[in-house]
Amino acid sequence: MSSSFFIKVIERTSERLIAACDEEIMGVELLSHGVKIKISKIFYGVELVSEEELIHEVKRSTSVNVIGTRAVNLLLKNRFIHEEAILWFDHPDKKAKIGHAMMVK
Repeated sequence: MSSSFFIKVIERTSERLIAACDEEIMGVELLSHGVKIKISKIFYGVELVSEEELIHEVKRSTSVNVIGTRAVNLLLKNRFIHEEAILWFDHPDKKAKIGHAMMVK
């Protein structure tokens, strides 16, 4: 299993948005309650970062959008999000669920 995350940083005036996803789900389409999303580099970026780098960027951001069980669990473990804020998507090829969460500071 990979330990990297794709990340995209968007800065506008005093706002700093981080979009991040688990490396291994890039390109996957997910479904939850009739909502389908495709994990793409257009939104989640092309830069790969470690867990430590992702946490560093989250600390510096005003809002965060993460998808992927590892990314969501990392934010949960570091108390950036609450478990009730996680939306779970079905993975098309596995029985596992993929978490998605957003936070605003």
